[in-house]
Amino acid sequence: MKSMLLCSLFVCVFATGLFAAEGEPIAVRSWPNGVVSIENQWGLSLAIVPHAEKNVSVPDDVDQVVVVEQAEWEHALSRLPNQSETNWRRSSSHSITDANAMTVRSMGPTMIRVDVDGVGVVVSIGDLSPIESGDSAGDFVDVDVFVLCNVGPEKMADGSLGSIIEVVNPRYVLPLAVDPNRVTRGGRTGNTFAVSASQRGPEETETVLLSQTPWEMPEDLAAMFDAMENACQESQEVFAELSVSQLNFRPANGTHTPRWNAEHMMGRQLLFFSQIYHAIDPAVTVMDLNPKQMPEDYEFAHADWDGVEEARQMQRVSDFCRRFAYLLDGIELNEKAPGSRWPSLRALLVQMQKHYGEHTANTQKKFALPGWPQASGESE
Repeated sequence: MKSMLLCSLFVCVFATGLFAAEGEPIAVRSWPNGVVSIENQWGLSLAIVPHAEKNVSVPDDVDQVVVVEQAEWEHALSRLPNQSETNWRRSSSHSITDANAMTVRSMGPTMIRVDVDGVGVVVSIGDLSPIESGDSAGDFVDVDVFVLCNVGPEKMADGSLGSIIEVVNPRYVLPLAVDPNRVTRGGRTGNTFAVSASQRGPEETETVLLSQTPWEMPEDLAAMFDAMENACQESQEVFAELSVSQLNFRPANGTHTPRWNAEHMMGRQLLFFSQIYHAIDPAVTVMDLNPKQMPEDYEFAHADWDGVEEARQMQRVSDFCRRFAYLLDGIELNEKAPGSRWPSLRALLVQMQKHYGEHTANTQKKFALPGWPQASGESE
């Protein structure tokens, strides 16, 4: 966590891209003093702060901080492939073509709406009378998560917010718990709530209480996660140095391109962990980005991504596994995880660690093959 010094929040250049992210799970996270953060699969994150208070803390790694009472107009947070910096600027909905972007729209001095990956999140910090009066009714279309920063569970329990909830009609209400020891998320601990786009049905709104502190892994699980992540990081360091032409190099011996190895390593880990998480919480969708196995059947997923972006993709999967790891609470390392084909959680973690090393080594062998491109794209 870091102390937030309020300054100009609305600077940067917005760019557009072409990726379909709807359906990927996002994370809504609760922090002390009514701070909310939102993270998506593309690696974008923003923190929503109720008021302009100098001593309010936000997570270290967020890309953007938004103060609800200072928010104006509509802004978008975006980062396109092969770009190192995120962009944040005032925009309008018709100009946003990057499906990975987070859009933030002010709904007056006490509410904002964030739309990301097909999920609508409304954050309220104060006066709810505009909702009761019918003002800004259009802002409450397809609200998935309604976060109430100033309403505790007792207020929810007395039924006085019933008419407001009926107007907003969200899938979930998150009254931020004042007591950090309050925890209810299907019996699980932690400050993270997973949600993804889905067909809205007639089901009733579900109220969810979250802790204000992240779930802590048991030491034995944490050690194995660290080992898997370290192997991924070591692999990233190799792939980040490769050019587009090097990644797309097709060896004359019929073996895979370096890019296939990057996609394969990332794809296997993402599929295996999303299967487990989905079996425990259906809000986490199963994501299968695995490339075709045989070289003659393989097609590049992103032929123009450079090595740094492929490395970011590996890191995004690593972050995904860590972000929703609270769903593993109560599962022993030697136990078979729900939705998994692996005999135990330990076996999966060991294999993923080895997998990164094996395929990275296979890729490095290609550097000595005839025709290996120079970084400029010219053959030697």
